[in-house]
Amino acid sequence: GLGGGGRQGNDWLLLHRMMRFFLVLLSFAGALEEEGRVVIEEAVGRTRRWVQKARTSDPVLELYFMVKHTNVDVLYETAKAVSDPRSPAYGSHLSLPEVEGLVAPRDEDVGAVLQFLEAFAPRASHGGSIVSAKVRASDAERLFDATYHELHLGDHVVHRIVEGGYSLPASVAQAVDFVAPTVHLPPAKRVVKGGEKEKIPPLASEGKDDADEEEEGEEEAPEALRVKNTPTSLRELYNVSVAGLSASNSMAVTAFLEQFYDESALEEYWDTYCDGIVCGDGLPKLVGDATTGNAGVESMLDIETVTGVAGGVEAEFWGFSGRSPDNAENEPFMKWLYLLGNTTNPPLVFSTSYGEDESSWSPAAANRLNEEFAKVATRGITLLYASGDEGANCEEGHDVFAPETPASSPWVTAVGGTTGRPETAVGLSTGGFSNYWGMPDYQVDAIRAYFAQPSYVPPLFAFNPAGRAFPDVSAQATDFCVTPFGCTVAGTSCASPTVAGIVALLNDLRLQQGKSPLGFLNYFVYQNAASFNDITQGKSYGCQDSTGKTADGWPATKGWDGVTGLGTPNYALLKDAVLQLP
Repeated sequence: GLGGGGRQGNDWLLLHRMMRFFLVLLSFAGALEEEGRVVIEEAVGRTRRWVQKARTSDPVLELYFMVKHTNVDVLYETAKAVSDPRSPAYGSHLSLPEVEGLVAPRDEDVGAVLQFLEAFAPRASHGGSIVSAKVRASDAERLFDATYHELHLGDHVVHRIVEGGYSLPASVAQAVDFVAPTVHLPPAKRVVKGGEKEKIPPLASEGKDDADEEEEGEEEAPEALRVKNTPTSLRELYNVSVAGLSASNSMAVTAFLEQFYDESALEEYWDTYCDGIVCGDGLPKLVGDATTGNAGVESMLDIETVTGVAGGVEAEFWGFSGRSPDNAENEPFMKWLYLLGNTTNPPLVFSTSYGEDESSWSPAAANRLNEEFAKVATRGITLLYASGDEGANCEEGHDVFAPETPASSPWVTAVGGTTGRPETAVGLSTGGFSNYWGMPDYQVDAIRAYFAQPSYVPPLFAFNPAGRAFPDVSAQATDFCVTPFGCTVAGTSCASPTVAGIVALLNDLRLQQGKSPLGFLNYFVYQNAASFNDITQGKSYGCQDSTGKTADGWPATKGWDGVTGLGTPNYALLKDAVLQLP
């Protein structure tokens, strides 16, 4: 009898708790309705190459709520102090807990987001300043008062809000910068494969006029200038004659949208091109939700190049498809940021070939990404981004140059492209000036000198001369050998992992001395411009006029320019500069 009575008591207690829980949810929902909603981001309004279709399923979405940081000004000051060789705090990087403690969101803001999600995602997780939750698209529509559509690009399918944007109750809206995936569409892959002749970059411009250039799609250089870019030829060009020695050194490449790593392809590349030299340091560690599969040209280019340039340095391949192992759909770039922000000892250098027009992110989202990059800088991690493959990137229908991001962020190092021997600027190399961020202090003198030169500068209406200028540096971006895709791969996607390998070797010098890694590079780079090979020939593509004639974009000039930055790395000179750092 006592046992039965106990069970009845427990049943009644459980029922009472459930009723209280639902009453709380109902009252909370009523309060949310009463307080009104605030639009967080408007829909981009164009789907670019993505094809919009009616939604045929109710997928699970892995949402990231970017809860607002505190002390953002202090974050930026700290990131500069530990990154500027002229600062007393140079190299005094913060640990992950220290960085998170510095910018930790208010408890009330995290609580508002978790309470908001309680009905649909009671298991939401909170990592640092990001709340992650998995919900059905139909539930996300109720949360955001919005409609998710299905979009296709080739075999890839995503679900995004393409009309009207999304909103949150006022108390939640004031707690977050933005939520993903919502209105932002992932960019299409950007690497140029051989055979796509109209996209292969120009190698020289002597003797060709613009009309010929447009008709041919490619400016032919004298055959003597064409060099297949392999580990041996890249090391020779950039004066690399060493391999890494430090056991604590590491470097990584990132891959998005089902660009997979193939172990057999990497081993074949090493067998083919690394005879007599050391490439990498054993097989790379695989991190992320999409690593192995059929070899992708972008992903194999990245891992083969970085290991080809830097022998003796442990490499990692971080791959993200936009889907978790449990099939939840996410924003792959945010997934990478979330994982990096929750990894205690990540690689010291990341090379990423992900990029798109700056305007494809809302100002609120772009500013938050900038804060995330500054957090990474404060930890002493180097972020290198390919600058883009659109030349000066003329906006459709306007004689306006559109900056690309993340390369345009002042807290990353943007890598442009060159071609041939001797090196000249390559037409596809994207550069210019940010419309979101002002010019950072580390580059003011270099850009002022650029504007003072008598050589051609695009008209002022075409760009924001007060903005963050990019790229910062450059490297070879044509004729790369990539197994199993041949030796005609091109794009600044080639340049970024090339520079990453050299930075990893420079980090190795510091680590051998018991010093900190280089971390955020740009203060060091602009203070040591003479350690780079200045590229003064060539130009990027500009805008097309009404007749289809392509105008010039940015010219390569002495010092910094908007197509090659400060130039290409000379390891021997950079080594000397690094050894003199505190």
